Amino acid sequence: MHCSWRQLGPRVVVLGAILSACGGSTGPQGPAGPPADRSKLYCRTNAATLNPSNLTASITCDAKTDIPWQGTCDAPQLPPGMYLARSEPVGWEDVNVLPGWTCTWAAFEAVPNVNFGANAEICCFAIGHSP
Repeated sequence: MHCSWRQLGPRVVVLGAILSACGGSTGPQGPAGPPADRSKLYCRTNAATLNPSNLTASITCDAKTDIPWQGTCDAPQLPPGMYLARSEPVGWEDVNVLPGWTCTWAAFEAVPNVNFGANAEICCFAIGHSP
C-alpha cells in the first residue's frame, strides 16, 4: 500500500508526541546493594565419564552457606542419538543443603553402549570463607 505524506503526516505527529512523553526526568537513586567481592566468585567442574548405566553428572558448591550463581552442562563428544535431558539446580532453595547442579543425558532410542565425557559446572559466591 502506498501512502502520501499528507496521509502519513498525522501519524508521524502522534508518534513524535508519544516518544517525547518518554523523556521524563530520572527518578531518585535506590538504596545501595550488598557489597560484592568478585574474588569470592569461584567455579567447580566435575569432568565425568558417563556410560549406559550412569548418565548423570553433578557438582556442588564448597559450603552450604555459599550462594549458587549459575550452572551448566556440557558433553563435547556426545554420542549420536543422545541429548541433554535435564540441566537443573539442586538445593538452591534450602539453606540447609549443599547447593549444586545436576546434568542428565538420555537417548532418543536405545542408549549406545559407549562411554563419553561430560561436565557439570557450578559457579558460587563464597560466604564466610575463601574459595
